[in-house]
Amino acid sequence: MRVVPLFCGVAVCSSPAFAAGFSLQSQDSENLGAALAGAQARFASPGAAYYNPASIVGVDGLESSFTLTAGLISSSYDSASGTLLGSVPIQGDSSGDNIVPDAITIHSGFSAPIGDNLFVGAAINIPFGFGSRYDEDSIPRYHGVDSKVVAISLTPIIGVELDDNWSIAAGPRIQYFDVSIESAVDAAGIATALDIDGFTPGTDDAFSKLDDGDIGFGFVFGLQGELSEHVRLGASFTSKIKHEFDGDATFDVTGSMAGQALNSIGLLQDTGFVGELTTPSAVQVGVAADVSPDLTLLASATVMRWSTFEEIRADFDNPAQPPEVVTQNWRDAWTWSVGAEYHVSSESTARVGVMFEKTPVDPTFASTRIPDGDRVWLTAGFSTELGEKATLHLGGAYLMFDDSSIDQPGTLPENVFRGSLEADLEISTVLLSAGLDWRF
Repeated sequence: MRVVPLFCGVAVCSSPAFAAGFSLQSQDSENLGAALAGAQARFASPGAAYYNPASIVGVDGLESSFTLTAGLISSSYDSASGTLLGSVPIQGDSSGDNIVPDAITIHSGFSAPIGDNLFVGAAINIPFGFGSRYDEDSIPRYHGVDSKVVAISLTPIIGVELDDNWSIAAGPRIQYFDVSIESAVDAAGIATALDIDGFTPGTDDAFSKLDDGDIGFGFVFGLQGELSEHVRLGASFTSKIKHEFDGDATFDVTGSMAGQALNSIGLLQDTGFVGELTTPSAVQVGVAADVSPDLTLLASATVMRWSTFEEIRADFDNPAQPPEVVTQNWRDAWTWSVGAEYHVSSESTARVGVMFEKTPVDPTFASTRIPDGDRVWLTAGFSTELGEKATLHLGGAYLMFDDSSIDQPGTLPENVFRGSLEADLEISTVLLSAGLDWRF
């Protein structure tokens, strides 16, 4: 069983509105315009190295790619309700907006030949990230207040051109994962359960915060080839990466009489914590077919192995502080996309695409921290040459989410002091992306 710290279901400069779970699919503006369809089969394109490291093979000289993507996110919750200790209604705001913040991500890739058939490159990406925020007086506060997670990866790559039609590439992935999570603690409810007189559940909150960062290691492998003169295929594998956390847990009890009472008997004291997080492996396949000199049809399929994400857990150094546990039981998540690109002229190309993406979240254990759901991407893009050395890429996407709901029962042992929670969630997202390829 894989266990991860309580903060795992969260993120920082990025958002679940970019992709299912807390992975981020939008890594390159050129491919975004076609809904990422065929990205794994894009030859000699260092910007596509996230989707297939073999994309670095075939460049004529040193080439670089830079992409900036902004997510404009509309998010809200409504009809929230819950009870503490099975009978006390949670008081607070039952609705709220902007629970997922807007986000900006930056990605880059580099490639160069170092021999007749040998190439080197590197990709710098933000493969995972999330952020969510609920007011400290909201009804969902005991299930999460402020949550931030971001992963930054560096992937050095070596590629080999096997013959005129096929190439392979591989490299290590070095991934830094930074986490920060804040929650409200029903200090009054805990005091009541411990027979400390004078408190009513839900009326006197303390706040907890967990922080840490870790570096983990994995690898990537990919291949590309021509099935015929007009059909190109690409496939890649990204390994899982394990992170081990040993960070700080702080408890703010300054504004809570109940929290101070608990602190005096050993609870809610600043301490260290440990936990684990394993980011999922992924398999990607893409195909590009030229149906005319100007028109190319594209398709891709991706599966991310989220099924290893069974539980969120933080164990504290303070023996008096019980561990935090959140059941997840996520499922493997599939993505399918189709698209097309049309050469408007010898210098310009237009793209359109659609992507269908399944969420890995088990609705039985859905959390406010990750307001996720199945979604459909509608995308369009445009590229144009800016002289001999530069190409500008523009891409945009509109993400339509299925409405989702939270139904956390108070009967779960992990929710004894968080209470039950029901809420409806709504999200929609616009992605705007610009990229520049530069040939030195």
